[in-house]
Amino acid sequence: MFFMRGATPSEPAASAADPGPVDDAPAIELRELFRRFWPWVRPDVRWLPVSAVLLVLGAFGELVSVWLFKDLIDDVLVPRHFADFWPLASTMLGVAVVAGLLTFAGTYAGTRTAERYMLRLRTDTLAHLHTLPPDTLESRWRGDLVARLTSDIAAIEQMVATGLVEGGVAAVNLLLFAAAAAYLSWPLTLAALVAVPLFVLSTGLFGRRIRDRERLVQRRAGGVTALLEETLRNAVITRTNGQEAREVARVDREGRALLGAELATARVADLYQPFLGFLQLLAGVVVVGVGALELIHGELTLGGLLAFTAVMAQLFEPAQQLAELAPLAGAACASGERVLELHDLTSPVQERPDAHDTGEVRGRLSFENVHAAYPGRHGPLALSGVSFDIHPGEVLAVVGPNGSGKSTLAKLVLRLMDPRTGTIRLDGDDIRDLTLTSLRRVTTLLPQQTALFHASIRDNIAYGRPDASDGDIERAARNASAHDFITALPDGYGTVIGDDGFQLSGGQSQRIAIARAFVRDTPVLVLDEPTTGLDARTVQQLIPPLRRLMAGRTTVLITHEETFLPLADHVLTLQSPGPRVRQAREVRPMNGSRHQA
Repeated sequence: MFFMRGATPSEPAASAADPGPVDDAPAIELRELFRRFWPWVRPDVRWLPVSAVLLVLGAFGELVSVWLFKDLIDDVLVPRHFADFWPLASTMLGVAVVAGLLTFAGTYAGTRTAERYMLRLRTDTLAHLHTLPPDTLESRWRGDLVARLTSDIAAIEQMVATGLVEGGVAAVNLLLFAAAAAYLSWPLTLAALVAVPLFVLSTGLFGRRIRDRERLVQRRAGGVTALLEETLRNAVITRTNGQEAREVARVDREGRALLGAELATARVADLYQPFLGFLQLLAGVVVVGVGALELIHGELTLGGLLAFTAVMAQLFEPAQQLAELAPLAGAACASGERVLELHDLTSPVQERPDAHDTGEVRGRLSFENVHAAYPGRHGPLALSGVSFDIHPGEVLAVVGPNGSGKSTLAKLVLRLMDPRTGTIRLDGDDIRDLTLTSLRRVTTLLPQQTALFHASIRDNIAYGRPDASDGDIERAARNASAHDFITALPDGYGTVIGDDGFQLSGGQSQRIAIARAFVRDTPVLVLDEPTTGLDARTVQQLIPPLRRLMAGRTTVLITHEETFLPLADHVLTLQSPGPRVRQAREVRPMNGSRHQA
């Protein structure tokens, strides 16, 4: 049985402006930044005080070394007690080594916490994006979304995790060294504070190694960015194949590889600063040792003055770090606005608390006076008063001009959007009473744009059912008329086809997509313009595999191709938008009897 009535769609045209970054993110202050983004710190929050304590102890060790240096001058060199030089010098060097190790450990603990924080925030943000309607993602520049997931999250981390520790440590160190300087000489302290010296540090011994590791980090970061772009680009096929968790896991794996590269760099880079400090102090000891020879000639330098100079050198670094917090906070708040704008988006498609699984599905699909509109868009409805009822195994062809609402109808079947009014039923159940996972588990979408991933042909075919056997994959490829060209490739089913299948022709790419639908083997199919952009000869070649795919399955076939109409049991014609609601024209089911829409 089949009936239709009142099908008067009017899908709004796309905005004339190109999609781009959203500029209406709510204002955020520093306190709000910490409140909203602190939860991602909590799993590693214990490492923040550990890092801070280690860094302060390292700074205190440096101050102890300076005091030992003063004692070396005043108690060894000035009174010429040279027998005590090497024991005291050795003690000073030992303290310096311990201080350097403490600084390295504290910095590395902070870096580890920061990198893990970014990984969690990025993964959770992506998981949230996969809950949003595809139109929400498509209305934004993919590059902007990737920037929010990468550079903006990094800027947030610089304040919420790293900045918190470094700011606190810098404040303590500033007070520590300022008190030491004042104790040594108030006049010199006041004089030194008149101007802040500019310290220029060379790349030194670690420069080449750091550069090599940074190159690996950049490659890994590029891989994460590319994967993020791919998973966002293929959001519809991911959603309708029920692979949201899988995509998040893929990004998580790439993120962990990036994490490893970042930590490898950190192990070298974070050792650089304390090693420089050790070298400077060692040079000072050597200078004092050489200066001891000059003591014989009666030329002496007061230990307190030299110690004060060393303390001043240590004082300016925390002062500089505190000065850098203001621009860091500004950048973090700006980035926080952009990331929170994504987190605050909600999907109009929500699963009901009492939703149940589909169970065994026969495939009866019904629309009951369905009206649909896109959220936030003004103008006529996308669909108005659409009703039909197709039985299991029947094929409904949906035809009509561009903008008549055909793709909207496809999205409604898969609950990528919900109707404004009316009911859509599957085997008599309102699909809003079904869990999203189970609904999409029994429904397969073949979208207008063939979605292929940078992976092997085998993995692309098995995307909707990752546990498919090689036999299942080959049978699906044969049914899709793809086996012959696949086996002719150098690596056969193991051939990596690249982003969007750039190594394949349009017809070959579509056969891979058809094979993927065969592997899923769902009772309901939605074919949304499956031959878009293909020439007439290729379209004719795709008819046999599509006929095999639709056999025994309830199918909604959206098409402009007249050659596909003989495959349908019924035809629903949608009209273009107009100033008033109009009735769909008379339609003729393929069995020859007539039904009025």
